[in-house]
Amino acid sequence: MLIYHPAFDAYHCVFRMLALAVALKEAEIDLLRICDFYLTFPSAIASVRLPSGMAHGRKIAKAAANIYRDPINPKNVFREMAEIQTSALRNIAASGFIDLDLFEKGKLKIIASNAIPEQIKEKISNFEISSGETFEFLVKELSAIPLQGINGLKHRTDLLEYRYDIN
Repeated sequence: MLIYHPAFDAYHCVFRMLALAVALKEAEIDLLRICDFYLTFPSAIASVRLPSGMAHGRKIAKAAANIYRDPINPKNVFREMAEIQTSALRNIAASGFIDLDLFEKGKLKIIASNAIPEQIKEKISNFEISSGETFEFLVKELSAIPLQGINGLKHRTDLLEYRYDIN
């Protein structure tokens, strides 16, 4: 039996990554990958060690819980998504929407939002609205946590190795 899930759909990943990149303007690729994971599996936000000021993120996670769509092992699913996410980011880079020099250094920055066609911008806007609190939480709050080091986003999510980060 074939089961579809947007986590492993390369085109859906391109769209999610582009939506996050447009909202964040400039971000590290690892941050985009983490946000993409939680955008795909919002209930997994419950396992993040959130700062006390972001405790409402747990309510968002609880509201999004779905036993049929939640990852059994988030770290493994994140690892499995890595190739698709990397391909999606390369696809966005090939489209000319981002600064290639920064991309090679591990960051993603939209060159000019006017380079993105209006139809895509409209779909991104609709996606942001349909994702509601989850998208807003990821873009405005979770992404504000420093990525590296102890108590950084890598450490708090336990999705990526943080011990060897250079701060």
